Amino acid sequence: MKNIYKLLIALVVLVSSAELAKAQSSTFEKPWPGSTHTYGFDNIAGGSTTTWYISRAATLGAAPITFADPADSEFTLSTVDGTIVADASGNLSGTAISDVKIFWTGKATGTYYLFVNVEKDGCSNVKGIKIDVQTGLFNAILADVTGSDNPGTVDPLDAGNDIITETCPDQSTISPIVNLTPDSYSLGTSKIVYRVNREYTNTTNGWQVAFTNLRADATILSVIEAGGKDITASFPYVVAGDQDYVLVTVTVKNELSTLDVVLTLDKVLTKDLVTMAEDSGAGDSATHTFKAMPTIGAMNGN
Repeated sequence: MKNIYKLLIALVVLVSSAELAKAQSSTFEKPWPGSTHTYGFDNIAGGSTTTWYISRAATLGAAPITFADPADSEFTLSTVDGTIVADASGNLSGTAISDVKIFWTGKATGTYYLFVNVEKDGCSNVKGIKIDVQTGLFNAILADVTGSDNPGTVDPLDAGNDIITETCPDQSTISPIVNLTPDSYSLGTSKIVYRVNREYTNTTNGWQVAFTNLRADATILSVIEAGGKDITASFPYVVAGDQDYVLVTVTVKNELSTLDVVLTLDKVLTKDLVTMAEDSGAGDSATHTFKAMPTIGAMNGN
């Protein structure tokens, strides 16, 4: 009976934790600093002049927020494709722009209001939405960045990125001379590069990262901070507060068959070291796939 009670308590904790993580995910209405979201209104009048802007006030005619120094910017307001960016007055204007994109920087905090003013045939209409930037949260995002020339900054969601998520095993590490009794030889190893970056960047708190359920024939070779410091010797891997990502190199033994290598964050040990907030949200695992190696049968001769 005691074991049943323990099981029920564990299930309650598990469900509560899952709901908490779900609730804390970055959304367009409640974004995290360091996140990017899209915003839009349906049925914007065709041929109209639209002006989008962000304000601290919820009132009609509220003044757009501007930043004299780009380094102080709390957000970047642009069209979804990034071709048009809000001007020095804080306004993003164009013809019938129905959707925009906002990158919330590490300086974003508190409540904002996003407005769109629509003008046509001498008449106008205004509509807005309240946006509350979340604080005090921590989330780490894991991505396979193998093959990229810029693994620290490449965007895995960009369709034009240079990440190679499916590769052939590295044949340069094969030991080709076979042992006849028994018939065996080493297929070598291959390397994968993953990136872990913290999504909530409005902080200089130290943080740490750890992984779980890595396959038995895979090994973490190195963990390097954005600035180049090797922190492989520590576990969990402790990251300096001014470093927003680490690059993780994993080696795995080559196999003849297709091989998926999954790296998963330990959601308890991955956390902010000041607030002790644990990892929450999406992006907790990444997969790299190795193609099957061509087979070569047993040696024979007479």
